[in-house]
Amino acid sequence: MFNQVLQEYEALMKEPWVKFGTKLKLREFKELLDHLPRSSSVAVISAASLQKELFTDSGAGTLIRRGYKLFKHSSIDALGPDRLRQVIYDRDPEVAAGYQSVTGVLNDLKKTPFTIYGDEPLDVIAIISHPEGETPIMTKLLASRNGMLNNVVDNVFSAIKRDHRRLFWTAQADDDNRAWHFERADGSFTRAGKSLFWYGVQDVAEVEKIVKGFEEKGRIERSYLPVGPSAPPHRMPTTNGVKSFSTLARRSFPSSSRGYTTVASPVSTAPKRLALVGARGYTGQALTSLLSKHPHLDLTHVSSRQLAGYPLETYTKTAVNYTDLSTADVERMEKDGEVDAWVMALPNGICKPFVDAVDRGSKVRKSGVASVIVDLSADYRLKMGGRMDFRVRVLRYQCKQYL
Repeated sequence: MFNQVLQEYEALMKEPWVKFGTKLKLREFKELLDHLPRSSSVAVISAASLQKELFTDSGAGTLIRRGYKLFKHSSIDALGPDRLRQVIYDRDPEVAAGYQSVTGVLNDLKKTPFTIYGDEPLDVIAIISHPEGETPIMTKLLASRNGMLNNVVDNVFSAIKRDHRRLFWTAQADDDNRAWHFERADGSFTRAGKSLFWYGVQDVAEVEKIVKGFEEKGRIERSYLPVGPSAPPHRMPTTNGVKSFSTLARRSFPSSSRGYTTVASPVSTAPKRLALVGARGYTGQALTSLLSKHPHLDLTHVSSRQLAGYPLETYTKTAVNYTDLSTADVERMEKDGEVDAWVMALPNGICKPFVDAVDRGSKVRKSGVASVIVDLSADYRLKMGGRMDFRVRVLRYQCKQYL
């Protein structure tokens, strides 16, 4: 489903891909909505998808709402203290769990310069802490169910990205909208049920420097940061009085016929075809750059729902365009033997359907030799105990093993 608030109508009409029939339809949609109640919307769907649009939350086709104007304020009084208190009381999980009070949240807010982003009915409230010369932190993102379903949270986040070229934020691992955070982050760190996310920082050393600053100044709760004691490493038997430690642990998946290992197979010089699922994030982008320099791996498919149709600029061997591969596409490609290896660079918790699709296709693969799967998320790759588990570090580690 696509939701475009008409507040952005003028900017949308200037986009190079909006022309001819598309421009005419958008103009007619706006003229129609201008004379209807604000709760009205226009849905463009096929007759076969009508039931999905009417009776499910996900909907179908293209949905356009008139929407509400977005705002940003640098003071609580500009928004209204009582309105903000009520939103925090109703939606803040830290307050609901008793870890914070509404008064404590408001007092913490005043310690550094901040900006409050949201929409007029307060379906979404985001608070950005941005001391002069320091990296901004989104300390709160409080969205109602309506704000998530109608993509108001995406519009608010886009406004934040226009103002801040880099940002860090946190979320609980059991957050109902966990996938949303991963899709919008360039990197993440998860430990003990808590996740740290960021965008706009591409260098691991810089991430570590920023995190160190957060720790020293107490800007983010320590339990969210990749610092301090972590889980003990897996122990190996003592040899000659010297205790060895292994940072790798093997996981098995009885329901799958495929084995997974961190041990590299003997290097083959025969060119291999590789497909990358989840190419939009920083991990996928960094991998495509590495593959450009690899003499024996050819990237033939890159999948990204949001970038489908656009050229992949970080891969220089041949011209490759993004496609939007479904699990059915993956199963068919594996069955037809179109690739020799799959790399999954998806957010945590999303990889399994694609792995299952590869397994189904491999059982009837015409060549009889199943593809290799490398998972760069936390779903199937092996834990690295006692190490800072930045996604980019995992990428570099696994590329050395597999590539």
